[in-house]
Amino acid sequence: MGKLGKYRFMKRFQSISSFLPDTRIATKANIKAMIRLYESLYLKPDTGTGGHGIYKIGRTKNGFSLRSGTASRHFPTIDALYRSIHSRLIQRPFVVQKGIAVLKHNDRAFDIRVMVQKNKHRQFIPTGIVGRLARPNKIVTNYHSGGTPLPLELLLQSHLKRDARKKYIQSIEKLGKTASEVLAKSYKTKRAFGVDIAVDSRMKPWILEINTKPDMSIFNALKNKTMYRRILSYAHITK
Repeated sequence: MGKLGKYRFMKRFQSISSFLPDTRIATKANIKAMIRLYESLYLKPDTGTGGHGIYKIGRTKNGFSLRSGTASRHFPTIDALYRSIHSRLIQRPFVVQKGIAVLKHNDRAFDIRVMVQKNKHRQFIPTGIVGRLARPNKIVTNYHSGGTPLPLELLLQSHLKRDARKKYIQSIEKLGKTASEVLAKSYKTKRAFGVDIAVDSRMKPWILEINTKPDMSIFNALKNKTMYRRILSYAHITK
């Protein structure tokens, strides 16, 4: 399944349905309908990783903006904007997703990656959690697109007090675990998932995507290697 297939599958489960941002196939009709509902949208390839090929659509005073990487273009109408990207959208399937106004650290957006792996008893366990800080003016946080891996505790310091931070991080790990258990109902042989979570200004978490082949290298980029070593140890557990 691509992003849309995973979304439709997971949306059926009450335990996580309220944490999934509205996601649809990227047709002109869907883009026009959703930009009336939400302040911003993300266009993402239905399959693919690393944050490549992602666009952000936003409403402005004089029309609409389209951002990719650090570049931004402006259009008077959504029809004009759609014409500029139509050729890309017909080359491969894209999805359009409700934009989340994510938390920031030093005026840079960040989101969260939760690594969830099976233990020797075939139970899912959160084995790592890391914040991904976007480069200035970039719309994606992915490590391989220039995002900086940082301890989530650090990124949340200006948003939550110490005791609240600890509890909140535990709640994010629990959400990652629950989401992995749900998706595993379809991916029965998978032993690891990488759950990408954004947090909005009201501290509500949103499950942006679940990776079925999660990259471990982001955890190796942290100064403290404890999580990375734990992830490696779980990766070597056989069925």
